[in-house]
Amino acid sequence: MYPLNLDFWIFHFRGYEGHWAVAILILGYYYQRSRSLKAGYGIDWYNKAWSYAILSGFIFARLFHFLFWDTKPFFENPTILFTSTGGFAILGGTVGTAFGAWVYCQYTKVNFLHWCDSLMIPLTLGLALSRFSCFFNGDAYGLPTASFFGVTFSENSDAWMAEWRSLHQYYALDPNPLSIISQIFAPYVNLSDIPIPDSMDSLRKLGYSNLAELSVLYPPTATGDYKKELIALGLVPFPVIYPKVHPAQLYEVFNMTLILLALYKIETFNFSKERMFFIFWFFYGINRFFIEFFRGDRNLALGSLTYAQVISISIVAFAIIGYYLKTKLYNKNLKHSESSN
Repeated sequence: MYPLNLDFWIFHFRGYEGHWAVAILILGYYYQRSRSLKAGYGIDWYNKAWSYAILSGFIFARLFHFLFWDTKPFFENPTILFTSTGGFAILGGTVGTAFGAWVYCQYTKVNFLHWCDSLMIPLTLGLALSRFSCFFNGDAYGLPTASFFGVTFSENSDAWMAEWRSLHQYYALDPNPLSIISQIFAPYVNLSDIPIPDSMDSLRKLGYSNLAELSVLYPPTATGDYKKELIALGLVPFPVIYPKVHPAQLYEVFNMTLILLALYKIETFNFSKERMFFIFWFFYGINRFFIEFFRGDRNLALGSLTYAQVISISIVAFAIIGYYLKTKLYNKNLKHSESSN
C-alpha cells in the first residue's frame, strides 16, 4: 500500500496523521451532532462538549504514545512532546476523548452517561475508519507472518520502513547476510517466506522471488570474483529487506465493525440505558487486548503482556464494575419511581 501524502500551499498532510484524521473528525462531528440533537442536547452545548472531548483526545493520544510506546526518547527529553517527532496513540486518544467529555459534563452539570448513549456509536465508527487509514499509510502493522493474510507496504512509507531500516545495520556488510537475516526473523518466518523487496527488482527479473533462493549466490569460501558478482547484483551492501506481516489494522477494522453492528442492536434494549459507555469500553478493551497479539510494535510491560494489554485489562475491569454499579443504581431508582406512582 502507498501512504497518501498531500501538499497544499503551506499545509502538508502526511498519511493518516493529516487528511485522514481531519476527514474522520468532520464525519464524527456531524454524526455525533445529529444523534446528540435527537437526544435533546442543544447545538451550542454540543459544540463546546465536542471541542473539549477532541482537545483532550489529542493530548492523551500524544501522552500515551510516549508514555507507553515510544518511552525512551520521552524520558530522555520530555520536551519532545512539543515537537513534530513521534505520533499519536489511538488508545490514548479514545481514553482522552471520554475524559474530556466527562469533564465538560461535570462542569455543565449534564448527565454524562445519558449523553454517552448517543455518543458511543459515532466513536466506534471513527475508530473503525481510523484503522483503515493506518493500513493505507503502512502504519501500526502486525508481526511477520507466512500466512495467507500476510501483506507488505510501500517502501515510500516512512512508518513501514523505519523498523526494517533500523535492522539493516546488522546484516548490510556481513559476509553472509542471509544467516543474520534468518536469525532476526527466526521466531516468525523462514527466508523462503521473505519476498524480494522492491529495491531488488533487478533480481526479480532474474527469476528470484524470495531470500532463500539467493543462498546460491553465497559460496562457502568468498573469493574476489564472488564479491564482484555480488556488487554487480546490488547485494553489497545487502539491501534493506522486510517480511510479510499481519494486517493488524484490518483485523481491528473487522473487530470494530462487529462491535459497531452490535452496539446498534444493543442500544435498542432497556439494559443499555445510561450504560452504553460501559458496554463500549468492555468491547473495545477486549478488541485491543486481542489485537496486541498480532501487533508488530509490542512494548512489553508485564511478562509477555504489552502496555496496551495491561491498559485493556484495566478498561474491561472498569467497564464491568461500572456497568454493575450503574445497573444496581438504575434498578433502585426505577423501583423507587414505580413505588412513588
